[in-house]
Amino acid sequence: MTSLMMDLFIKSYNLMGYDSFTPGEIDLSWGVAGLKEISKTARFSFLLSNLLDKETKKPVFAPFLIKDVGETKIGLLGLISNRFSLSKPLGDRETFQIAEPLEAARKGIADLKNRGCQVIMVVAHLEDGEQKRLSEAFPEVDLIVSGHVGPFAPQPIMANQAEILRAGTRGEYLGQMDIFVKEEKKGKKLSSHFRLIPLYEGYADHDQTASLVKEFKLQMVAAMKEPASGSRIPAPAQISPTFSGMEACFFCHPQQHASWEKTGHARAFQTLVRDKRSSDPTCLPCHTTGFGEKVDSGGILPNVQCESCHGPRRGHPENQTEAFPVGEDNCISCHNPAKSPNFEYGSYLVKVRCTPAH
Repeated sequence: MTSLMMDLFIKSYNLMGYDSFTPGEIDLSWGVAGLKEISKTARFSFLLSNLLDKETKKPVFAPFLIKDVGETKIGLLGLISNRFSLSKPLGDRETFQIAEPLEAARKGIADLKNRGCQVIMVVAHLEDGEQKRLSEAFPEVDLIVSGHVGPFAPQPIMANQAEILRAGTRGEYLGQMDIFVKEEKKGKKLSSHFRLIPLYEGYADHDQTASLVKEFKLQMVAAMKEPASGSRIPAPAQISPTFSGMEACFFCHPQQHASWEKTGHARAFQTLVRDKRSSDPTCLPCHTTGFGEKVDSGGILPNVQCESCHGPRRGHPENQTEAFPVGEDNCISCHNPAKSPNFEYGSYLVKVRCTPAH
């Protein structure tokens, strides 16, 4: 299934005319060897200056890219946080390493300056604090395109001399940055204008991309097989928290379970079965519990169960851990403008609120 998804991404990016792509920790979990192989089919550069071969100490992918746009020379540098691990698949940790990003940035930025780049842009799969430290350490950096921090930002975030651009992580917005560079005696003067373009349903599907997605979904259904209406379906375990499932909650919380059964959350997975989308990885995170994470059964828990809001509860009540506080932030990860345009927290909460526990 991983190879199918990787193939869809690369073919789609080719159609969109990408210039570069910086892999993140999820991409690396597919395996460096797999990424190297799929990169051969890409008509764009894989940029990552601090993923190194342990033996040669050289970057696995291109460390930077230089683009001539009109009379402006733009340098792009790819970085990833070394807080991420290379634990999957087996062997990657022994063969490759993620070097400290600021050290890799020092060399990469020097190379870009020596090659006459007027604008330096970092395509950064870094955490928030790391992005800001990058801007403080290197005032030469003009733009940081953030590919890891989740929430989008409608305006650039100023950090030292750099502008940090965030278009979100769900593909709901396209970020557009217009750059104007003027050379002066004291050096360059850069001005820019950034905006987010919401990708609503008013945009027609691209015929070739829609065909690729349709083919991918058919292949996914064949690979996973459509499950029975209430069954659990297999999925790789990628993250450590463990979900127990509603059966474990029901024993001590029958009233809350009865309340839940009357809600739309209790039928969320069945809507995917009805629409033949129960193998669609773009739908499963919001219609199941523990998608992509470890559950006791080794599979996915259908529907939006208790632990979707209260967090993984394995070992409760023996371990006496507190449940996650539940608020609007729990809802908006799925009930956002793109997927749930009519969402209003107060009125929706009434429909799903459980009977208070005593």
